[in-house]
Amino acid sequence: MEVVETSGEGTLSSAEHSTRRSFPSIEEEVVGFEKDAESIMKKLIQGTKELDVISIFGMPGLGKTTLARKVYDNPSIVNYFDVKAWCSVSQAYNRIKLLGEIFKQVTDHKSEIDEDVDIADKLQKTLKGRRYLIVLDDIWEVDAWEDLGLCFPKGEDGSRVMVTTRIEEVAKHLQHCSDPYSLRFLTLEESWE
Repeated sequence: MEVVETSGEGTLSSAEHSTRRSFPSIEEEVVGFEKDAESIMKKLIQGTKELDVISIFGMPGLGKTTLARKVYDNPSIVNYFDVKAWCSVSQAYNRIKLLGEIFKQVTDHKSEIDEDVDIADKLQKTLKGRRYLIVLDDIWEVDAWEDLGLCFPKGEDGSRVMVTTRIEEVAKHLQHCSDPYSLRFLTLEESWE
């Protein structure tokens, strides 16, 4: 399914517009994640003012990315955070490319980023003092977090990093304040629906 950029309903700032992406009619297609989405949204909005990592883990195909996307595109979440960014990490990832993608989304930067620029430093300075939500979809190794996590400033503004992973040990290692969220199988009724 192709990811499309939408402006949604209402008025969005240019930073929100650049980071608001959604699957077409995802609300109609998603079944069985209502309570899961509610629980994740509470973790994102309530709780500590410190930077927190919200990990969603479970077997491949359970819908971790779908759940994260549903939460990410929820109007309450869109309006709560100053800036948002979504990037897929996967097994083989390029740190500079990922940081560049996050930087582009949080700044609405359209052109390629100069290779001479310290993108990690620039990203950290851009995020500092802002309430941000960064989604790192499909992390496979703790090393990926060690590489990327240093670029997200720790502050008292309620910022969050949401991570999806199929590996429970990775989710537990990333734990800050919130416990990792184990995604369950759909019930028989939900599966039929």
